[in-house]
Amino acid sequence: MLRAWAPSYNDIPNTLPESAGITSVGMVSYFIYWLIQLPLLLIHPTKLRWVLLIKLISGPTAAIATMGWCIRKAGGGGGDIFALKPTVTGAEYAWLWLSCMSSVTGSWSTLACNIPDFTRYAKSPRGQFIQLPFLPIMFTLCGVLGIVTTSCTKVFSGEYMWNPLQVLELWLEYGAGGRCAAFFVALAWYIAQIGTNITANSISAANDLTVLFPRWVNIQRGCLIAAVIGGWVLVPWKILTSAATFLAFMGGYAIFLGPMAGIMVADYWFVKKQHIDIPALYHPQGRYAYTAGCNWRAVVAFLVPVAALLPGLAFSISGAPAVRINGGIKHLYAFNWLFGFVTSIVLYTTLSLAFPAKETLLHNTVWDLEGTAVEACPRGSDGESSPGATDAGSKGVVGDDVLGSDDKRPRWGAWNPFPTIFPLRIALGGKESYCGGLMGIGSCPRGPQHTRVENDCPSMYCGKTKAKIMRELVTHSTPLASVANANANEWHL
Repeated sequence: MLRAWAPSYNDIPNTLPESAGITSVGMVSYFIYWLIQLPLLLIHPTKLRWVLLIKLISGPTAAIATMGWCIRKAGGGGGDIFALKPTVTGAEYAWLWLSCMSSVTGSWSTLACNIPDFTRYAKSPRGQFIQLPFLPIMFTLCGVLGIVTTSCTKVFSGEYMWNPLQVLELWLEYGAGGRCAAFFVALAWYIAQIGTNITANSISAANDLTVLFPRWVNIQRGCLIAAVIGGWVLVPWKILTSAATFLAFMGGYAIFLGPMAGIMVADYWFVKKQHIDIPALYHPQGRYAYTAGCNWRAVVAFLVPVAALLPGLAFSISGAPAVRINGGIKHLYAFNWLFGFVTSIVLYTTLSLAFPAKETLLHNTVWDLEGTAVEACPRGSDGESSPGATDAGSKGVVGDDVLGSDDKRPRWGAWNPFPTIFPLRIALGGKESYCGGLMGIGSCPRGPQHTRVENDCPSMYCGKTKAKIMRELVTHSTPLASVANANANEWHL
């Protein structure tokens, strides 16, 4: 984009060594890209729909336009990709095919593990089913676009250009019109990359960090941590230095994600049989605490396939003579994701049947605490209860102006069997809500006078969801009204 805008930008002298894997121009560009996307990481996932819609339109448009130009430049054909003959046969062909399949499934393995980070925001449990037909279709189309484009570049450039940015570099030589086309296509790829980083990388990492360190990390902080570690500590530009390195990376991290996905599938479908105690998932001493908070069956099911595949991973990264392995281990690594996925399912299911954790096996799903939603009462404003909705003894508003020091109703911490964080099914409506730093929690700029809990806090500096606000209220033993109006459309604390 910058070279198309100002051609002299490419004249910046390179002061980085070749071992850095990037030039000075590339580093400056990368830093600007990273800096611009940083504020977007502070937007709550539920507010990112507009980013994804722009990506949905711009990404495919840029890919199709690039492929169309390459086909025309190649003389109207698809290059030699459709005329190529196999250079290997027999067992070698089969193992190579499995290796290529593992590289492709590497990009799927992330979705297999973190897709709940987004399906949790679906309007209904059936909302996720739309992905079943569309994901394979979209991934197949993206693969075809890339293959045809790469094949065509061999005709007019003499080499396979697997990176679309290499095609844009050719456009820069076509004068003002070429630079204009390069700028807008690069902008489309920029938007697509930001959308991918936020959804597939940052939010997933942030959710994991909030689970590990709930007291110190929220979604926004987790995204910032992921941006620093993933954007700089892991030196991602080195991954993209060549197609071989990129494919080795994509196939490599699948050895960890394959067993994870297998354990999730086995636990939910084969062991728990789709029956989960949802509140207990958030209770450290609940039925899912296992042994000192660790399910050893899952640990074994994860470590066994990973340990078997680690030598193959080392060989794919370092190669010979740094790493020496036999042909059997090479072939095993050729289908690493499939091996890890299937092996973990078999191991976890077998161990769970042989040594069952009986306290976790249910006949029915437990949706909420004692089968009821949050007890609450309607309220007309932020400062006082709705007239006639409640009696004088239970006004149902959190705040010293209503629940005074003489209020004798029990606080949540006194009788709640789950005193720590747990989710609540809340039927809340209304037009606006702010967490307001309830009971001194958080730092929402709206102020503590806003105690309505109807939706996610819309403040970009806060970004708390209504479930998080509810959990904080419970954790901090906030008074809860004990009267509910069944006819009310809005529920408040």
